[in-house]
Amino acid sequence: MDPLNPDYSLQQIVASVEARLNRCTVIPDTRTYTICHFPDVLAGVEDWVRSPRLASFGPCHCRKGQLLPFEECKSTFLNKFLSRTQNLERGVPFYVRELSNLKDETKRCYSPKFAMPPDGELVKMMLSDGCFTVELFRQYDEDTDFMSHLPCPIPTLISDLLKLENQLPFFVLEKLFMWSNVGQRASIRTLPDLALRFLSQAFCKSSEMVCHDVQEPKHLLDLFRRSLLPTTNSDLHRSKRYDQRHSIQSMRSRPSPFDDFTNAVLVNCVALEQCFPDESKHFTAYACFMSCLLKQPEDVGYLRSADIIKGVSQDETSFINMLNSIGTNLRATLRECYLWKQFREIHSYYNSHWASIRRTLLQHNDFMYFTFLQILVAILSWCLPAASTGS
Repeated sequence: MDPLNPDYSLQQIVASVEARLNRCTVIPDTRTYTICHFPDVLAGVEDWVRSPRLASFGPCHCRKGQLLPFEECKSTFLNKFLSRTQNLERGVPFYVRELSNLKDETKRCYSPKFAMPPDGELVKMMLSDGCFTVELFRQYDEDTDFMSHLPCPIPTLISDLLKLENQLPFFVLEKLFMWSNVGQRASIRTLPDLALRFLSQAFCKSSEMVCHDVQEPKHLLDLFRRSLLPTTNSDLHRSKRYDQRHSIQSMRSRPSPFDDFTNAVLVNCVALEQCFPDESKHFTAYACFMSCLLKQPEDVGYLRSADIIKGVSQDETSFINMLNSIGTNLRATLRECYLWKQFREIHSYYNSHWASIRRTLLQHNDFMYFTFLQILVAILSWCLPAASTGS
């Protein structure tokens, strides 16, 4: 029957439209996800940047064989975690039962691109990974000899904890922290405080230099990233009017680390910002800004000698290429960022005649020195006889 026919009943129109809608594929709302794969715009980054080297947290990398040895270390921390509430009869059955009630909410935090394990394995993973993380932060705060139980350097573990695809929902950690906090000392820190105190140590800075007032973080990477952002609207407004002289002075007064650990964290923060359009793009702006300054390994040496960066990366050429790829792909989205003025000034200087002349001289310095010496010798050869004749 023709839907345009006046005799076509209202009920038939409704039925026809509903049938068409039922045949359509529903596009999921990605804004409900808090843990995503690396965005396509960063698909070319090195595997060591996006994948954990030591330990898996969450479902994305849990089946990788090279990460399985660390599971024994998680069991050690799980036993210590459980011992805190054993007198309250809160053992494995209690935590498994409570976490089972959170499994559906946990699933909704992950992009459908993740292959989720069966429910039983998911709850087991939430217990093992979550208890390890909470207990790790607690033992560091209590200044215990927790390092004796870790078969790895601290920066490597922190780097894995801050990988975008290697996250647990933060509410799972908070629930475990709350359930196990019964009977603990009254002055214990909050979980974000404990987490940031542990994570900030790898940056050789005091934990007081980060903002602990982060509301409802999505996961550890989100908590860490947001702790480094401007904390007020006035701070954000000032950052958008950041002038070049002040930014360079800031970089010199506090050199930026340039090593494999810091570089990996930086790229993961950029990836997080690209996954959520409403998030500020501070780390993206910084990565693009550095891509303007670093075009070849010699640039790294110059910035290091100027105390703008510090540290050594094992493969500086590889990271510079990756950084420039990020800058090329993302710079067009940064017109409103706080470093846009610096981008324009650097671009203008790079394309100026004076910069072009300097690059030409530096690229052919051996030839220019030889030519200069030849001219100097010719002038002296002409001047010296003339002077002797005049005398």
